[in-house]
Amino acid sequence: MSIAETFHGYIETTQDTLIMFEACRRGLLPRICRRLQEKERRIVRSGSVFVFDERESGIKRWTDGLVWSPSRILGNFLIYRELDRRNNGKKSASPIDRASRSNSSDVDSSIEKNKERALVGSLTNSYRFKKNGLIKKTMSIVVNGVSQHMISYYSKEDVLAGRLSTPSSVAGLACLDISPEFLTKQNFRIPPTLDQSFEQCKNI
Repeated sequence: MSIAETFHGYIETTQDTLIMFEACRRGLLPRICRRLQEKERRIVRSGSVFVFDERESGIKRWTDGLVWSPSRILGNFLIYRELDRRNNGKKSASPIDRASRSNSSDVDSSIEKNKERALVGSLTNSYRFKKNGLIKKTMSIVVNGVSQHMISYYSKEDVLAGRLSTPSSVAGLACLDISPEFLTKQNFRIPPTLDQSFEQCKNI
């Protein structure tokens, strides 16, 4: 049985992740039932979102065949950036790097940096990232003693260009009531705020 993405889009907030878990619980979206085989890893692309139940899938550690930076915390998520395989992503800041950063302090650059930080967290210039590489965003919760995982992939360019929709903007998903099991006894660093657009829900 071939593997398909759980969802195609961008997971922006904790609410988006909880919508994914809820939609999978209800059978509206498919959970991943096993580890990706090597030949299936090519389905990983910007916009790919995978959700799996650790017990159901038998997956203890998610693998995708790509090379990633160490993780960084961004809110309730962990963020990784794809590295250049040729030198294992290692990079030390050169005087040119430092100079270019110090000379880019105008307003437009500051706005762009803030947008970038919202997408990549603190992973901005510590490693040699792959050009046009992916960003991986993950979140896990525990329900009845079993870990539930969400793995999301995207590129900065696709998000900034508005090419990827969030679950909270998709009719049929946005208005799902999140089950208490996904909210209670969870160790969220930042308690989620669940907002529903009344107009959006009213018209579904």
